[in-house]
Amino acid sequence: MTVGVERNSEESWLPPWVIREHQARYQFASTFVLGKEVVDCACGSGESSYIFSKAGAERVIGIDADLETLNSAILTYRGTCLSFATGSGTDIPLNDASADVFICLESIEHVDADSTFVTEIARVLRPGGMLILSTPNRNVTNPGSSLDRAPWNKYHVREYDEQELDLLTCSEFEIVEKFGQNPVPAIFLRFSKLLSRIFGTLFAVRFNQLYKCRWFLIDGSKLHTVQKSKRQMEYFVWVLRRCG
Repeated sequence: MTVGVERNSEESWLPPWVIREHQARYQFASTFVLGKEVVDCACGSGESSYIFSKAGAERVIGIDADLETLNSAILTYRGTCLSFATGSGTDIPLNDASADVFICLESIEHVDADSTFVTEIARVLRPGGMLILSTPNRNVTNPGSSLDRAPWNKYHVREYDEQELDLLTCSEFEIVEKFGQNPVPAIFLRFSKLLSRIFGTLFAVRFNQLYKCRWFLIDGSKLHTVQKSKRQMEYFVWVLRRCG
């Protein structure tokens, strides 16, 4: 089961950096799809599925729980090699071992039964298949909070720190490499946690959002590149391989 889902939409305004962050994740994930059978989880409008198909995927299946959004994607990309199906994270409508790459960008934080979701992803992937996974880093997005506390974002069921995400995925997957987006200085993290302790998590979240407003004045085309870094990152972007 999933809760309500955030969408990138022409009908709703989003800060420009949110769009750039998504585009950077699509670009990163597209480097793993050449000649592969790919599942694009929570594909929404189908934009990401189309990007993966143009990057050389042999086949792309977009999965989404929202039938209205999915019907729009079907109409938009009619005549292409894309296919779409209705499904949820805990009931993926695909056969066992039917895909080479499963792309799960900013989705797992929306799923109530996250361990079931991980098991379903592993079921759909062939042995050695790749999972490209991104999700917010709670230490940045909800400083001073814990796994069992609801995030400030009303669409998210939970957010993870690095150890918790490791624990969630390790039963089915091995880490190939860890990447991320938006490196965060250690001093900023410490200050955010201090604000959270004194004024509450929401105050620290609003401080972080205000800090991001500088990106209105900066050309952000390269700011959100998926990268390796020794710093904490605002978003985890991990490459994992199915065990077995």
